[in-house]
Amino acid sequence: MKTRNNIFAIVATILAIVSSNENASAQQYKLQQVTSVMSMTSETTIYVKGMRKRTEGHSYAGMPNNITTIEQCDLQRTISVNDKKKLYYIGPFSKDRETVVYEDEKPSSKNKPVATPASMSSQKGGVVTMFYNITDTGERKKMYGMTARHIWTTQKIKPSPDACMKDSMIMKTDGWYIDLPEFSCPVRYTAINTGGMGGADCKDRYITRQSGKGKLGFPLIEKRIMIMGNGVAETTRFETNLETIEFSTAKLDSMLFEIPPGYRLAKDITELQDRIDAASIIGNYEHNKGEENKQITSATPKITGALRIAVLEPVSNEQLNISGLQSYLVATLRSYNTEAIAVTSVDDARKHKCDLILDSKIIHVKQSNKVGGFLRAVRNVDPYTSSTYNIEVQFLLSKLADGSAHSQKTVSGKFEGTANNAVKKSMYEGSRMLLKDLHQ
Repeated sequence: MKTRNNIFAIVATILAIVSSNENASAQQYKLQQVTSVMSMTSETTIYVKGMRKRTEGHSYAGMPNNITTIEQCDLQRTISVNDKKKLYYIGPFSKDRETVVYEDEKPSSKNKPVATPASMSSQKGGVVTMFYNITDTGERKKMYGMTARHIWTTQKIKPSPDACMKDSMIMKTDGWYIDLPEFSCPVRYTAINTGGMGGADCKDRYITRQSGKGKLGFPLIEKRIMIMGNGVAETTRFETNLETIEFSTAKLDSMLFEIPPGYRLAKDITELQDRIDAASIIGNYEHNKGEENKQITSATPKITGALRIAVLEPVSNEQLNISGLQSYLVATLRSYNTEAIAVTSVDDARKHKCDLILDSKIIHVKQSNKVGGFLRAVRNVDPYTSSTYNIEVQFLLSKLADGSAHSQKTVSGKFEGTANNAVKKSMYEGSRMLLKDLHQ
């Protein structure tokens, strides 16, 4: 269990890096992004105004996250806020523990020794070296009205023998990035935070050796493969996928980017953090691992305390992959205390001992013609063309015992991608609203 807890800590940190490592610009924007890893998802809402960025994490694996981060790039600091506890903590943009060597610009510095700050000489820990390479593929495409760059990056992380972090790691990222106008807070290539892995008094120092041409920017889509090893062989492999499901301009209140009035300064960052039930999350991962290739049968026992939802095929007249959309709904409805299974009928749902049944109806999926804004139904256009679609989907979650409605939701709006992927984004919105009703 200790090893799995360490893996969970690393994955949680990776998700934090994915959601907070990129910074925003001087104009005002609202984004919603979803990161999936190990059959679990992390939801994030990002607000950008001037040289400041606010990141709210809605949940992790269906569990609420009460920590909000405010990056005040003009003041070179990050404010962490817990609204539930009415606490905040200030962390400066410190570089005391990180040295960046630009291999292409200063080849003579490759072997240059890096001095250890006097304040760290008595601490346990070693050096974690990150070899960072960036490649601009040259591919460009329009996303949310902006030009996105297709970038590949590779990060090889190697700890010294005395480091708190024991395993080496390779991260390969394939992503699409944009420049927001008046971008004003530089991207920081942050290494994995290994604080606490060797005890509270063990802290590593980082050296980043960067090479290659190109730049990142703000991520809209990222696929990342992480391979961990003990220096000899691969021990663990993770894949994360980040997707932007909403990107819009918005007039934002400046107080969103300030310390809330009446809040108390925490003694340290750990005072802000809520207790995370790592055992439940890890148990959910073990339960869902490979779930997409496994069928729940009438003999499959339910997770203790969990609800089981039967998901019927969505109803639609459009040219879509209906069975694929049903499978996607099943995946998005899984959380730490919710199971989901694809069924063909109410009788099938009863056979699988479900508590609730979900009906969904795709009212319309219409592609907007760039000339004149004319709308065309998907059955009259190529469903594999990436475009902007006007979509409306209705959801009805009912109690299987008596057929009474538990929750009714409608998702309506514009979504980008191929027709199927755009509908998936709208269905993710619906799943999130349904889960909120179930667990509030």
